[in-house]
Amino acid sequence: MGNSAFVYSEFYDNIISLIDCICKALIDAYCCVVWTKPFLDRKSKAWLTGGVYAAIMLFFDFIPWKAPVLAYVLGAAAIFFVMFLTDREYIAQKLFLAITYFCLRSQAYRTAIYSLGGIYEILIRSFISMQASDLSWFLLTVFMVFCGYDLLILICFNGAVRCILWSYGRRRELMNSKEFLLLSVPSLLGAVSYGLTSYYSYIYERDTGGKYVYDLIGSYDLIMLLFTLFSFAVIFVMTYVFRQWKTQQEEDKQREIFSTQMTDLQSHISEVERLYRDLRGLRHDMGNHLMTLEQLYESGEYEAAEQYAGTLRREIQNVSGDVASGNPVTDVILSGKKKEMEEKEISFVCDFHYPMTDSVNSFDVSIILNNALNNAIEAVEREQAGSDQTAHISLSSYRRKNMYIIEISNSYTGNLEPDTTSGLPRSSKGGEGHGFGLTGIRHVARKYLGDIEIGKEICEGEERCVLRVMLQITEAVPLQRGPEDRKHLDALQDNPCQK
Repeated sequence: MGNSAFVYSEFYDNIISLIDCICKALIDAYCCVVWTKPFLDRKSKAWLTGGVYAAIMLFFDFIPWKAPVLAYVLGAAAIFFVMFLTDREYIAQKLFLAITYFCLRSQAYRTAIYSLGGIYEILIRSFISMQASDLSWFLLTVFMVFCGYDLLILICFNGAVRCILWSYGRRRELMNSKEFLLLSVPSLLGAVSYGLTSYYSYIYERDTGGKYVYDLIGSYDLIMLLFTLFSFAVIFVMTYVFRQWKTQQEEDKQREIFSTQMTDLQSHISEVERLYRDLRGLRHDMGNHLMTLEQLYESGEYEAAEQYAGTLRREIQNVSGDVASGNPVTDVILSGKKKEMEEKEISFVCDFHYPMTDSVNSFDVSIILNNALNNAIEAVEREQAGSDQTAHISLSSYRRKNMYIIEISNSYTGNLEPDTTSGLPRSSKGGEGHGFGLTGIRHVARKYLGDIEIGKEICEGEERCVLRVMLQITEAVPLQRGPEDRKHLDALQDNPCQK
C-alpha cells in the first residue's frame, strides 16, 4: 500500500513538473514577444522569436543538462539570431535586446524564488507538523507551483519588460558601439551575477550533500532579493537616462538646424535688401541713363549708344540676378546655389516658379530649397569623385489640382536604402538614420498637409535620385511669372522622369 501511494504521488509530481515547464515556456515566449515587438517591423516576427525561444527552452528542459545557465545563454543567443535573420537592421540594438532579455528573465525568476521562499518554508513546516495527507501535499504543490511561483514570475517578468520598454522607449534606431556598451554593461553585470550565484549555490549543495545556502546564511533570500531589485533599478535608471540624453541630443540638433536656417534667412533677407537698394538706385538713375542715350542717338553716335546700352543691360542683369522665380527670397537662394554649382562644374537646370498665394510662406519654401539643393550637391560631389562625367541637378515646380509640387533630381547611380521606420533613405554622412535635412523638408510638407516622395528614376536616359515635395494649396492660384514672362507651370509637359 505504501509503495502504491509512492508511485501515485510520483506520477502526479511528474505531471505537475511537465505542466510547470510548459507554463514557464509560455510565460517566456509571451514576455519575449512583448519585449521584441516594438523593435521589429512586423508583429509576426516577434511571435516567431518568442516561439523559437520557448521551443529551445523546452528542449533543454527535457534533456539531461548540467549547465542550466548556459541553456538560458543559448536561448538569448537564439533571440538575437532570429531577430537578425528576419530583420537585418539595427544589429547592435538587437544584441542589446537579447542581453537585456536574459538579465530581466533571471531577475524575474530570482524575485519570485526569493519572495516566496520564506512563505513556502513556513507552509511546508506546518504541513509536516500536522502530518498532512498525500492529497494535502499534492494540493499544496499545485498551489505553490501554479498559483504562487508561476503567477509571480509572470507578474514580475511582464512588469520588468514593460518598465524597461517605458524607460528606453519603443524606438527602432541605430546604436553605435559606445551606446551599446553603455546600455549593455548593467545587463551583462546582472547576467554574470545570476550565473555566479547559481553556480556557487549548485557547488555548495553538491558538496554538502543537498544542503541549501539558506541553511548557512539565514537572510540569504532577503539579501539576494535586494540585490536583484537593485540590479533591475540600475538597468531602469540607465535606460531612462540614456533616452533622456538621446532626446536632448536630438533637440539640440534640431535647434542647431533651426539656428542655421535662421542664419540663412537673415543672409537672404540682407541680400534681398541689398537687391532692393540697388534697384532703387538704378531706378533713380534711370532718367539720367535714358537722357544720355537720347543725346548719343541725337548726335549720331550710334556705336557709343549701343555700347552704353549694353553696359546698362549688364548692370540691370547683375542687379536683378540671373534667376527669376517670382519671389525675391527664392531668387536669392537659387542665384547663390547656381553660382555654387557653376564653381563645382555641376550642370544646373532651373524651372522653378513661386506660387502666387499668401498661403505659402517663403521661409518654408527656403527651407525646402536649401536642404534639398544642399543634399543634391553633396550627392553629386560624391558621384563625381573619381569620375570625369558631368553631374546634373534639375529643379522644377508645378501644380496638380490643389497640390503645389517642388521636384529636385540629381545624378545618382548608388542604391537608396530606406529606413523602415521613417521610410526615408538613410544618410551616408553620419550613420544616424536619414539625417535631419529630409526630416526638415518633410516637416514643412506636412505643415501644408502634404508629404515628400524620394526614389531612383530614369530621367532623360540617366539614373537620378528624385525628390518631390508636395504642398497643399487651398485656393486655386497660378504660379508666379518672372520678369521674362516665363510660362505658367499649369501647362507643364509630361514628366521626363520615369520610375
